[in-house]
Amino acid sequence: MSLSQPSFDVEPSERLKSLRQKRYEHRQRTCHAARFRGLGWEMTGRLTVNLALTLVALSALVRLVPYYRTQRQVLREVEKSVETAQTQNKRLRADFSRYFDPAQTSQLLQENGARDSQRHVPIVWVNPSSEQADSPTAATQE
Repeated sequence: MSLSQPSFDVEPSERLKSLRQKRYEHRQRTCHAARFRGLGWEMTGRLTVNLALTLVALSALVRLVPYYRTQRQVLREVEKSVETAQTQNKRLRADFSRYFDPAQTSQLLQENGARDSQRHVPIVWVNPSSEQADSPTAATQE
């Protein structure tokens, strides 16, 4: 009694080919999935780094805005003081040129001192109503 041999529908060489093809397809799917998994991790890492850099930049801007405003206010105050100093400087230069101008020497002497030039004629304004009250004839007539 001999045992019967199992019958194969496919020859052994074709069977090996189909197994090899299945393994190859499985490896390709695994590599393809691993490639996409790697790309996913890379993109996640990039997005995380970019988000961290964005947050750092925003926090720096938030800190710089009050400093910028303070510096602008200080600049305005300095500009005001410069304008005041320039106005005073112009006035002092005008006074200096006036005091050291030889053509205005006689006028300055008259302004600053009690000396008058020979051509100077003093004019005194008198109120007519007070003049009548002060005169002796007006007191006798009443």
